[in-house]
Amino acid sequence: MKTGHTIKLESSRQCPVSVGEGLIERLEKHFDFSGYSGLVLITDTTVHRLYGQGVLARLRTMGKKVSLFTLPTGERAKSLSTVERGYNFLLANRVDRKGLICALGGGVVGDTAGFIAASYLRGIDYLQLPTTLLAQVDSSLGGKVGVNFEGKKNMVGSFYQPAAIIADVALLQSLPPAEMRHGLAEVIKYAIAMDEGLYRILEQKQNKDFSTTELKEIVMRCCRLKSAIVEIDETERTGKRAILNFGHTVGHALEAASSFKGSHGEAVAVGMVAAAGISQQLGMLAPDSVQGIRSLLLKFELPTSCPGVSPDALINAIRFDKKTMLGQTRWVLVKGIGKGVTNQLVEEAVVTKVLKELCR
Repeated sequence: MKTGHTIKLESSRQCPVSVGEGLIERLEKHFDFSGYSGLVLITDTTVHRLYGQGVLARLRTMGKKVSLFTLPTGERAKSLSTVERGYNFLLANRVDRKGLICALGGGVVGDTAGFIAASYLRGIDYLQLPTTLLAQVDSSLGGKVGVNFEGKKNMVGSFYQPAAIIADVALLQSLPPAEMRHGLAEVIKYAIAMDEGLYRILEQKQNKDFSTTELKEIVMRCCRLKSAIVEIDETERTGKRAILNFGHTVGHALEAASSFKGSHGEAVAVGMVAAAGISQQLGMLAPDSVQGIRSLLLKFELPTSCPGVSPDALINAIRFDKKTMLGQTRWVLVKGIGKGVTNQLVEEAVVTKVLKELCR
């Protein structure tokens, strides 16, 4: 039987997170559409081809006007020009403050649609319908929305919670193997920084394929971890939420230094190796744990180095990281598997040494 479970994420607004199989086929069971004047489905060309018509048909059973706004696939869609096109589309379709945006897709769609929702008419509701593992375990939760600007990742954005998140793990069955691997990088992030039990589950797994039951458990576990952090530090003011950025300082720098040619998951995988290496250099993490992290990433066919990338380019990109304050980067490191620590200041010489090793 297809079942779902719901987590109640309590932040500036209550955001129920529903996780299960087949949820997209019965959206009305997991969200109340009755109070909205009209619905706008925002998706990308790839997801539209797979699921767009089915979701449109389902939304139209709500008895509302439903409009479709389609983005190109990939990181290039995450821009202010896309946002402007979105505003024009909403205006042309006379979407008012009682309108609802439904974001169907991965992280790019969710971030971009969420920013459009946050800024149009000073904010209208939006619903997250994540279709990738990365989006289901990470990017759809927590209310971070925004786009890239001048080659810098997520430089323009806001914290704006969705009205709800509906994560249907059945949609993950259509993902290419590469997309699953990229999502697993974020799962491994949670494991290394916050959940040793999850790390051991992944470490002991005999193959790279996951059943629907396993995926539901993994997505639920990650959603609970992230929800707990978001509830206590929604807008990253206390530093607690920074734990979720483990691997992202170098990861985002790698994306910027390579003009976003690699995937986010691959960049974060390399970033986690960098953070583990820095942790080892500071005497916080044992060498065998660093090797274990590398082995786990390689097991799921994720990169552990970035040969050919300039270490200087990475250092320069890190200086623009959003965790840099008063010229000092605050690192997320680990003092053991499942024991992440935030707000760590690291001498640039240590960072440079580790990055040179990764870039060889």
